[in-house]
Amino acid sequence: MAQEVRRTLLEVGGERREFALTRPSMRDYAMLEELSFVRREAQAEADEAYVEWRDFPSGETWTIYQAAADRADAALDELAHWSRQLAACA
Repeated sequence: MAQEVRRTLLEVGGERREFALTRPSMRDYAMLEELSFVRREAQAEADEAYVEWRDFPSGETWTIYQAAADRADAALDELAHWSRQLAACA
C-alpha cells in the first residue's frame, strides 16, 4: 500500500519533534473502487446463479451457485481487508 508521507515539526512538552504524517494515495483509493466493483459484479453473478438454481434445481446449478457465492465472499473479504488497511492509514 503506497502512502504519501509528509513530515511536520511539532512542539511537544517544550521539545520540538518531527512527525511523519501519512495518508493513503490516489492509487489506494482507486484500488478500493476496483475492489468494490469486483465485489458487486461477483455478488450479481451469485444472485443470478441462485435464481437459476431456484428455477431449475439440480446438482449442476447448485454447484454453479456455490462457486459464484464463494467468489462473492472472497471479493467481499478482500474489499474488507483493503478497507481496514486504508482506515489504519487515514
